[in-house]
Order: sequence, then structure tokens, then C-alpha cells
Amino acid sequence: MILQLNLNRSCSLGRHGIEKRLGATHARGEVRVSQDGMQIEPATTYSTPFVRTMRGNSSGFTLIELLVVISIIVLLIGILLPTLGATRKAAAAAAGLSNLRQIGLGLANYHNDNLQFYPMHSSNSDPSTWAPFTNRPRWADYIFEYMQNVDVYRSPLLDSRELEDLSKPFAHDQTQYHGGYGYNFQYLGNSRFNPSFHARRGLDVVVPTSTITFSDTAGSRGGSLANLPGAGAEAAYVVDPPLASSRGAHPADGRAYYPGGSVEEPNGNANSYVWRSFPAERNSGAANVAFTDGHAKTMRMTAMDDFNGDGAKDNGYWNGKADADVN
Repeated sequence: MILQLNLNRSCSLGRHGIEKRLGATHARGEVRVSQDGMQIEPATTYSTPFVRTMRGNSSGFTLIELLVVISIIVLLIGILLPTLGATRKAAAAAAGLSNLRQIGLGLANYHNDNLQFYPMHSSNSDPSTWAPFTNRPRWADYIFEYMQNVDVYRSPLLDSRELEDLSKPFAHDQTQYHGGYGYNFQYLGNSRFNPSFHARRGLDVVVPTSTITFSDTAGSRGGSLANLPGAGAEAAYVVDPPLASSRGAHPADGRAYYPGGSVEEPNGNANSYVWRSFPAERNSGAANVAFTDGHAKTMRMTAMDDFNGDGAKDNGYWNGKADADVN
């Protein structure tokens, strides 16, 4: 015998009890219970709000939400990129100054091994003078055995055009390059003299703390403002003092500067030099400069060219004497 119990009247839980406990909504129906009480057949299917809610939230981000996220990302990139660029530039500037300190250390070891003489800026063009090298050596080759790290000989501040124009191959390895640093050749080591001139510490260089050895160099325009500095590797590994020196860049023909010329504009700046291989102010408007005592610092070209600070150009930082009146 099957007992039929109407939900509205006989179920012990009651319709409202079921809804309260299950949070369910349903139509009116019946529950069939067998005589032995073992089988219950619900006449109604229940669907809970919890299940409906979970299914309803699976659609993902809306278009507006995506646009907001993209806008925030673009804003953050705009804020961070200038900062990252400035950080990279500062790191390169610090590396350039560190390079000159290490090159200066190599130079100090060189003249300690060579009776306090400084190296030539380059050999002359006669291959018989290149020994022990098979290719023409320059100052970087002469001191390389005392600082055997090729990376320190090329400035990390060179732009793409300078990297191509100012790089010179090492004599001992033509696949490796140095570039961007110029040697104070007129006062320290000039192979254009016969015999070659080598400055000697204590005799020619008497104030090493105030004598420039190397600096960032722009190279020369080779006599024409139409040329970019250092184009075609013109004077790419030397740096000239501001005024014609008593030694001269080339005694045979009276050149005042490495590629030629007898005088520059007396109040000229980097934009008016046509002959001088002048310092390059790559480090935030200043040049990295190394001195013969081994220290290095940044200096503006106007300071490098005016030892006594009177506003007139002089060779005081270049001549080894720390004397503005000596050329």
C-alpha cells in the first residue's frame, strides 16, 4: 500500500521548511513513500541560488574593465621608461670613468717599467718601427700588457655613429677595438718628432695631480665645420690642448693640432673647432678625464682649458707644469 502525502499538509519538514533549509524554489508536488518507508521519490527538482550564482559569474572581464587595466599599464610604462633610461645612462657614465681609472693604472705600470717615460701616441708609419707588432701600434697597444682588459679601452658612452668612426683595432688583435678616449700626446708622447718625444715623469711632468693624461675625445673635423667630429676616424685616439703648444703637434710643418691648423678661434667652443681634437662632453655635459697621478673625474671643457680660472684659454692642465703661462 502506498501512502500519498501532500506536501502542503503532511510532510514533516513542510514546504516552507524545505525552502528555508535548502534555500530552494520549487513547484507544488508530491513525495511518494513506500509502505516499508524505504523509498522516497521527490516529485519536484530543486535548483539552489548558489549554483545559479556560480554559473552566472563565469563570463570574465568586461570590455571596460580591460580598457582600464590597459590604461594603467600604459601609464606605468610612461612613468618608468624615462627613469630606466636615466639609470642606464648614469651606469654608462660611471663605467666610462672607471675605465679611465683602470687605463691610468695601466699607464702608471708602464712608466714604472720604462724609466718613468710615457708611451708614444702611435708609432710612425714606417713598419720597421712597429715591432713587436705586425700592425701599427698606438698608445692602447703599448700599455695593454699592463691592463689586459679590452673592454676598458672603449667608451660605453659612444653613440652608434661614434662607435663606428672612433673605433680603432688593436695591433695585437685586429678583431678587438679601442675608441672614444684620447691621449694628451703633445705633452706626453709624440712620435712625429725625430727622435720621438717621450715625456718623463719628474722632468717633463712635474705636477702629476694636475696633468691630463686621457679624456673622452670627439676627434677632429679635419679642417671643415661641414664634417662631424671624428668622421673617418680623424684624430680618434688623441686629444689636443686648447692652444698651440711649444712642442707642436707636428714639428715638420708647424701644425698646432693633430690633423693640422695653426690656430683656432680664441673664444671658440666645440661647435667652432675645425682642427682641434677636442674633449667630448658625453657625461651629462662634462668629459671624463684621467690625470697622470691615476685619479679621474668629470670636467667641463671650459674648466679643462682654463687652469687659473681667469676666463682665458690656457694649457695649464695639459703641459705637465700646472702653469697657465706655459705653452
